Amino acid sequence: MQDIFEIIKTRRSIRKYKKEIPPEDLIKKCIEAALYAPSAKNSQPWYFMLIKDREKIKELAKAQPFTKFLEAAPYVVVAIADDKKSNHWLEDMGCALMAFLLEAHSLGLGACWGAIYNPENRDRENYVRSLIDIPENLRVVACIGIGYPDETPYPKKIKSIDEAIIKVI
Repeated sequence: MQDIFEIIKTRRSIRKYKKEIPPEDLIKKCIEAALYAPSAKNSQPWYFMLIKDREKIKELAKAQPFTKFLEAAPYVVVAIADDKKSNHWLEDMGCALMAFLLEAHSLGLGACWGAIYNPENRDRENYVRSLIDIPENLRVVACIGIGYPDETPYPKKIKSIDEAIIKVI
């Protein structure tokens, strides 16, 4: 079993993927990990769509300038939330997405999420909704590209623990 701290430390956003397509059950395992994330009052506002259709993936990559990397992903997982289930649905989704990304890394997969939700307008959400028929009552939070990594990013530079802790009382 891998050490969770090591998984957290070594996880990186992967935007380049090998041509080899991972088994679908590995992607579903990442989604299952997301289901165990904490949520306000255990509301579990999350839903996921697994996209493997190449044409849909190419169109999803056009959702915003920073989602172009999705085009090369073997799969895209669209993370969706019911904003009526939780008054902290966005925070809940952040927890779920982190669990997803950590599980992907632990399975030898590479993943990166591209934000779709924008608090100022719903243009990106409406674009994704138009491509894959998501009901209006659900919010589109992110599109996650996932596959076998074809890049090795540098180790992450982080603040020191002394810089991060501003006060001990």
